[in-house]
Amino acid sequence: MHLYQRLPIFVFEIEACEDLKFITMAIRFNLDHSGQHLSLADWQRLPYEARETLASCVPGDEDFAARLDEIAEQHLGQPVERSTDEAPTAWQDTNALPPGLLKQCELADLLPPDVGDWGTLTAFRRYVLTKLSRRDTLNHCFVPAMLEFGLAQTQADL
Repeated sequence: MHLYQRLPIFVFEIEACEDLKFITMAIRFNLDHSGQHLSLADWQRLPYEARETLASCVPGDEDFAARLDEIAEQHLGQPVERSTDEAPTAWQDTNALPPGLLKQCELADLLPPDVGDWGTLTAFRRYVLTKLSRRDTLNHCFVPAMLEFGLAQTQADL
């Protein structure tokens, strides 16, 4: 059975995350949710089995922080850093589209989703789209995520 069939991995991230070389969106969510920071270099230093254990945590898993600290102590020799960055919270507002999402839609030539559709997404999906919308350049995963979440619509689609 493929890894993506067993773990919380979106279709748009299969290519990048199937071998767990990169950090999945579920892990990113859990890191932000627990106020922890793990660099890509440290992630890649972890043995594959440890990465798979962390990747099996569902978004919002309350045991994630303790599990990550234990794995980091064992394999990296120290617990992970606590994040000093404020995790983006625009995804939590179900009544307004985040400015970054509007910018990504503009860059991708997509119509922004209706606020009502935004509000019906799970918190995790809203987080993912907000995370993919952090920069002022088009994120290569943004359009595939919008398609996967059923939100990609162009003027021609109307």
